[in-house]
Amino acid sequence: MTFPRSSPDRIDNEAILQKAMSHARNDATLSIVLRCGDNLPHRTPLSSLRRYLGEVYSIAWDAACEKAVSEEGNSQYSANGSGLLDVIIYPQSLPNAAPEKWLILRPNLECICGTDFMMGWHSIAPSSNKYLNKSGGGWGGLSAHCDAVNADRSGHGLEPIEALLVNAPTSSAPSTDVIFLEDETDLESKASAHDELGESEAGNTNTDELLENDNSLGILGGVRMEDSSLFEAVAVGGTFDGLHFGHRKLLTLAVSSVDPNTGKLVVGVTSDEMLKNKELSSLIPPIDERIKGVKKFLDNLAPGLKNTRKVIAIDNAFGPPGRDPDFDALVLSHETLKNGLNLNEFRAYKGFPPMKLLCTQRTEPNSMSSTALRRMKKRKKDDDDTNFYMI
Repeated sequence: MTFPRSSPDRIDNEAILQKAMSHARNDATLSIVLRCGDNLPHRTPLSSLRRYLGEVYSIAWDAACEKAVSEEGNSQYSANGSGLLDVIIYPQSLPNAAPEKWLILRPNLECICGTDFMMGWHSIAPSSNKYLNKSGGGWGGLSAHCDAVNADRSGHGLEPIEALLVNAPTSSAPSTDVIFLEDETDLESKASAHDELGESEAGNTNTDELLENDNSLGILGGVRMEDSSLFEAVAVGGTFDGLHFGHRKLLTLAVSSVDPNTGKLVVGVTSDEMLKNKELSSLIPPIDERIKGVKKFLDNLAPGLKNTRKVIAIDNAFGPPGRDPDFDALVLSHETLKNGLNLNEFRAYKGFPPMKLLCTQRTEPNSMSSTALRRMKKRKKDDDDTNFYMI
């Protein structure tokens, strides 16, 4: 994995982690190597490295708990007896952490999981060094890296390892249509650079002057928003089953993307008919109940939008943006980014302008999900049925 400089980096890292954990036995050890990105100066502050270290451990914990629950009854146990994977993260710039070279020569190493575009692949001989800084992350990608590692391991009398390739989910996302909501805007980047580097390195203009000269919109006591961050017609869709915290985050981001003076928000709630094949679909509340929950949350969060927001049932994958050219933004999670790209292709076919796809990284995808909530409901129901006594 690479230290993230943007939301796509984080999303790709999560895809690598999820695939590695899904292929690992419960009694396995998972070593996570955290590198610097390709062709970037490695000036990562130690505080940033420590923060991301905690973030990766949180993602790993979420995935490990889900894996343990889904494989409940399996006889395999981790080294610490918890039934969870034994996970250790090795940031390559963290003082005193073991270098990657040590890890690839461990006798119990069986597999390396990653993408083709990472830099710094292990070389068989010095003649390969010219490829290490090549844009795209080295010559041959993961397969060539594993071949080189196996050549080194063979010289040490160790068993060969296998390559587990991950196709990065954001590698094909067009930057013109996709905006990652957690990433800094140009204004924020400039202000952040001045705060971190100081005037001598970033320029003579201080942060206060940057903000003073900015013409973006300020709302409610100084919250500044660039004009490009606000839209006239914003759509967001989902099942909204249980209205868990991930749903609330998505709705809040949608609200924050609507122009407060002239904009409108349309929330599409998936119809009952479209949910028949969902896992434990019998535990999904009916459409009227889910719409009512979304309206209540929105009216508490943003009462000023009550007359300019709609919450409607949708019975197809594209909803209102598939038939109305006026929509200019769609809020979605990275897991459904492909759907947004398909929707823009459909709009282009109909002669509609493309929408901006306002993408957020979904966190805790295993435990904070409608499916997880339905499983909890089912276990509670099963427990209640088991604990029923007649006296």
